[in-house]
Amino acid sequence: SVTNIGNGAFFGCCGLTNAAIPNSVTHIGRNAFFGCGKLTSVIIPNSVTNIGNGAFGCSGLKSLTLGDSVINIGEEAFKDCSGLTRVTIPNSVSNIGAFAFSGCSGLTGVTIPASVTSIGDYAFDGCSGLTSVTIPNSVTSIGGDAFWDCSGLTSVTIPNSVTSIGGDAFWDCSGLTDINV
Repeated sequence: SVTNIGNGAFFGCCGLTNAAIPNSVTHIGRNAFFGCGKLTSVIIPNSVTNIGNGAFGCSGLKSLTLGDSVINIGEEAFKDCSGLTRVTIPNSVSNIGAFAFSGCSGLTGVTIPASVTSIGDYAFDGCSGLTSVTIPNSVTSIGGDAFWDCSGLTSVTIPNSVTSIGGDAFWDCSGLTDINV
């Protein structure tokens, strides 16, 4: 019967290893599971539409499944989840917030769906393991420092739909050899 996991509900529960989120939940609040370093796997059910700011700052998170109804990935939602290697963002997402995946150094691949219109500031900064990213034709703006220090990124294609690229968007992408604008 739970529909909302409130702000800071399990903040700093450093011993938490498993969290089963029921299909009744529609909203995961700000910092809900922040600092749960032993949490290794999260399945966000199809009922969830909003993932709050800083919801899962969990350094031990290795597996993430995002449900098909998520519209908003909040700021710092998965910041410093260095154990994550792959993220599939569902077609329902329209906004990737600032710092959403910042510091996810283990992340090697990200597919951004055609529903996304903006990539927030610092959204993927410090994702040094990121080797490929697909930016769809729906994206109109790439935020400042969005891919800062993605040293593993070798190639990027920026589609015709993009009208704004923020300052330092690809700063220190030392492996970048091919840019198609």
